[in-house]
Amino acid sequence: SLATIVRACKFIGRMSGQGPTGESHKLYYQMLADYYSRLLKAKDEGSYVAAHTLFFPVEALYAMDIVPMHTELTSWMTALFSGSCSDLLSASSQVGLAPEICSPYRVLAGALASGSLPHPNVVLWSNLICDNASKCGDLIMDMTQCQGFFMDGPFRQTEQENEYLKKELEEMIAYLEEQSGHKVDRGKLRESIEHTDRQIQLFREIDELRRISPSPFPPQDFLKLFTVDCLFAGRPEATQYLETFRKELLQIVEENKGKPNPERFRIMDIHMPPVLALGAIEKMSLEHGAVSVADPFFCTWGEGRLDPDQPLESIVKKIYLNPVMEMHGPLDERVIKKAVDCAQKHKVDGAIHYAHVGCRQGAALIKVIKDALAEIDVPVLVIDCDIIDITVAPQEEICQHLEQFFELLEER
Repeated sequence: SLATIVRACKFIGRMSGQGPTGESHKLYYQMLADYYSRLLKAKDEGSYVAAHTLFFPVEALYAMDIVPMHTELTSWMTALFSGSCSDLLSASSQVGLAPEICSPYRVLAGALASGSLPHPNVVLWSNLICDNASKCGDLIMDMTQCQGFFMDGPFRQTEQENEYLKKELEEMIAYLEEQSGHKVDRGKLRESIEHTDRQIQLFREIDELRRISPSPFPPQDFLKLFTVDCLFAGRPEATQYLETFRKELLQIVEENKGKPNPERFRIMDIHMPPVLALGAIEKMSLEHGAVSVADPFFCTWGEGRLDPDQPLESIVKKIYLNPVMEMHGPLDERVIKKAVDCAQKHKVDGAIHYAHVGCRQGAALIKVIKDALAEIDVPVLVIDCDIIDITVAPQEEICQHLEQFFELLEER
C-alpha cells in the first residue's frame, strides 16, 4: 500500500546520512516519501490525480498542479517495500490478467482491484515504449471508470514526427485543462524545463564519473537515477539530489587516489534486475568485486540541450534523448551501437542481461546484443527472471548464475 511505501521511505531516510553517499541517499528517500504522501492524501484534500505510464512528460502535470501516479514505478515500489506482491498478483489473475502479461501491470491491476491504490481521476498512457503500456490505459479506465487520454509517440525523430508529437502534447494539455479545471502555469512549465535540462546534464556528468577506475558509483544506484527521472523530472528537489550525488562521487574519486583498486570486474547492466532480489545481487557483487559501471538503456542520455522558451518542443526532444527510447519502434542499428559504444567507453569486463519474461522489447534484444558484444570480446550472462514475481527465478537461483559468471570472468 502507499502507506507502507511512505513509512519505509521515512524510516530509511532517518537511518541515512552516513557513508560516502549518505546525504544524497537521504534526499532520495525523502523525495519518495513526499511523492507517495501527496498521493496518499490526494483524495482527502480533493486533489486531481493523473495515473500515467512510463516516459510520460510529468513536467506538464506538475505545472498544472496535478498529482501524478506513475503506474509502473508505483508497482515496483509496492513490491520493493512490502517484500512481496503475491496477493496482488493473485488478485490480478482474478480480474483476468494472464501470467504472461508484464508483472508491474498485473500488480497495478491487483492493487486497484483490492483497493490498495486510489482510483485516479484520469489515466494518461502512450505507446512509449512498451506494448503492455499501450494497453494499460484501457484496463485502468475499465477498472476505475475514470477518463483517459492516449498519447501516440512516433517511432522516429524527424521534423514532421516531432511536430506530430508536439500536437499530441498540446491536445493532452487542453484535455487535462478541460477535465481537471487546472490551467497550465507557463511560468512553472518554463522553470520545469530549466530543471530538466540541468538534470540531463547531471545524468551525463555522473555517467562520465562511472567510467573512472575504480568507479565511485554505488552498486545498483542506476535504479535511483532512473526513478528520479520517472517521478521527479523538472522538480527542483531532483536537481538538488543529482547535484549532491555528483558532488559525493567527485569526493570519492579524490579519496580513492593512490589507494589500491578494489575493482575486479566492471559490469554493464542491461535492463532492470528483479526488485525483490536487489539486496542479494548487491551482496553478491560486493563479495566478488563486481562494479556496475554502465547501463546503456537507463542512464546514458543522448546529446542535446532543452530550451525553456520552447517548453513543448523541449519535452518532445527530451523524450527522444531518453536512453530507453533506442528500443522504441522497429529494432535497428541504434540499439546495437548503443550497447557496444557503452561497453567500450566504460571498459566493461562483462554484461548481465536481466531478461524480464514479460518484456517483449527487452527479450527481442537478447541475441542481437549478445552477438554484438561477443565481437568485442565481452561475455554476456542472460538471466531469465521477472522484475517483480520472484517465483519465476528465486534469488538463490539468480545468485547461483552470478557466481558462475564471476568465476568465468575470473578465469579469463
